[in-house]
Amino acid sequence: MRSIVLLILFFLCFLPFSSCEDWLKEEPKAIAVETFYNTPNEADAAVGAPIAKIRNAYTQVFPSLMETFADYNYGRGSWRSNSDYQGLNATNIGRTDGVWTNFYQAIRDCNIGINGISGATEMNEQQIASYIGELKFLRAFCYFQLVQFWDAIPLRTENNLGQWEMGKSPASEIYELIVNDLIYAAANAPQTPRLAGTPGRNSSRSLLSQVYLQLGDYSNAKKISDEVINSGEYSLVPVSTSRDFDKIFGPDIITSTEEIFYLKTSRTNNAGLTYAMMMAHPNARIDGKKMHGGGGWYAICTTTENRMIIEWDDNDLRKNFNLLPFNFGDPEFNCLLTKFHDPDASGASANVAMPLIRYPDILLVNAEADTKLAGKVTAQALEKINMIHRRGYGRNPNIPSDVDFELTDYQSLDSFMDLLIIEQAYETWNEGKRWPFLVRLGVADEWVKKYKGLDIAPRHYLFPIPATEFTYNKGLDVLVDQNPGY
Repeated sequence: MRSIVLLILFFLCFLPFSSCEDWLKEEPKAIAVETFYNTPNEADAAVGAPIAKIRNAYTQVFPSLMETFADYNYGRGSWRSNSDYQGLNATNIGRTDGVWTNFYQAIRDCNIGINGISGATEMNEQQIASYIGELKFLRAFCYFQLVQFWDAIPLRTENNLGQWEMGKSPASEIYELIVNDLIYAAANAPQTPRLAGTPGRNSSRSLLSQVYLQLGDYSNAKKISDEVINSGEYSLVPVSTSRDFDKIFGPDIITSTEEIFYLKTSRTNNAGLTYAMMMAHPNARIDGKKMHGGGGWYAICTTTENRMIIEWDDNDLRKNFNLLPFNFGDPEFNCLLTKFHDPDASGASANVAMPLIRYPDILLVNAEADTKLAGKVTAQALEKINMIHRRGYGRNPNIPSDVDFELTDYQSLDSFMDLLIIEQAYETWNEGKRWPFLVRLGVADEWVKKYKGLDIAPRHYLFPIPATEFTYNKGLDVLVDQNPGY
């Protein structure tokens, strides 16, 4: 493929030495593959290209879909039908089509980069392996999202770049590639990420532990998450007030000790997180400042009548940080979601990073895997939950406290899993992680029924393959290969 001249648009997304904003302002550049991928600077661009596509998926649509499906949130306007759990209407199918396209474009960019960098002439073997490790992490990340929400899909790699017509590969083959990519990335990606927002070995291990958990491989999920935890690279950010969580999620935050893999953003050049606008109301204020400098669409919100919110202890600082009771004239809903906000946002773009993998995510993986592996509730697993819980109450996460859960109260696996499920909600509220978490555990029906009183239609669990895929990819047959219900 290096002999074939392709014109590829690379959006250069990161600045090596200071903020990422200058790179985000770079204009797209047309590059001939046969003269590219030789130097570290060129390899940097190869990694930036798929990150830009992933950001396109996450800047608004993908997390918005996930949160309208959550058992504690609701969509408004064109997003409202998502919260009825009867499958996607035409408008939202268009949105999932866009997510599919962004992930597959990112995969394409990864495949081109892997293919090109493997023959780089101005980098040594270690540098080549390191960049390929980053690209394999990104490819695995995209495939992990696709296989969860579309199941069997075309498997495109660097080995079939020239093949367009391609049938679906079973989910097992997709997961095999994901695991192999992440094992390679965990061994070869940079020990410390080159730039804020690029993957390293621990981000690869973290995603791998989540994939193993998805596959029910509790032994490897526990082993790999142990490696991340024991690396000493991460810790929970201490808080004493609800607004202290802005040290993790607030606008203009460069990084924190919880960051494992985040999408970095900017207010300019349409590189911000418009997802923050989805929750904001133009008249809502946080500490006297606007929720969002550009106004607000409040298309995703909730109600204080939701049982999960009623049951949430007011002394938990996360509750006040995440929720703002507000009358915006809707008879159904009266509460805004405030985790992501930016009073200085220009237009729709907020300078808020999207936390795709945080340290608490890995603590939760470890707690679940440890318990499932042991076949009983372990003190170590409960301690991981207590660390997150203590911090939520402003206590030192590493010191036993008066808010701790006691092992004697959680002797059955069911009682422990109920605790873990509710703590996952409070900790990852509005991060787009709740729906896939409930679906993986097979409890989405139970928890949506419990907190919303609704039943989930079978077709709601998978997204439809885009119509354009059937139009242009003759390896697929719409009568055979479309997901059920569409």
